[in-house]
Amino acid sequence: MNEPETLLSSPSEPSLDTSAQLSPDEQPASTATPFSTEMILGQLSAEKSSYPVLPGLIGALLGSIPGVLAWVILGQVGFIAGICGWLMIRGAIFGYTKLAGGIDRRGEILSTIVALMMPIASEYLGLAVSIYRNFHESYGVTVGEAIRSVPLYLAEPDVLKGIILSLIIGYVLIAIGNIRINPKQKKAEPGQIPRL
Repeated sequence: MNEPETLLSSPSEPSLDTSAQLSPDEQPASTATPFSTEMILGQLSAEKSSYPVLPGLIGALLGSIPGVLAWVILGQVGFIAGICGWLMIRGAIFGYTKLAGGIDRRGEILSTIVALMMPIASEYLGLAVSIYRNFHESYGVTVGEAIRSVPLYLAEPDVLKGIILSLIIGYVLIAIGNIRINPKQKKAEPGQIPRL
């Protein structure tokens, strides 16, 4: 019974840190431990917070546009435009992060899905631009007619072979662009600029 009284200090004596002298089992209940219930619940609620999806998807679409434009332009010059796949995935992740305020696992998956659709759209647009450039002056083909005639040209084996080769290269580079070199890049803090 005297033991608790000796641990308590009187107002005239300087107070000593008694919690440092006690073992962890003897700690008073009011002292917060690193594994307190409040701390665990706070961490769980922080982990459950996610970033908004719709602004993130819009950001992913807008972020992948430079890759789409580069794909179409390089395709018109005669290069295999698949190298722009890397630019598409990085742009989609960057756009998602900027408009959603950060990126989580769901954002990474949605950005990847957007980036996987963009090479197909790029090839379609590139073929429409080629049709327009080749037949506009001689036959008066409009932009709308060029876009509508793309499925007819996809039936040609040579055209389809070139598109498939470019898509394969593009998807390989998208996969390479989706690999994280820096493991800290996994989850960006709100307001943090992602590393490219």
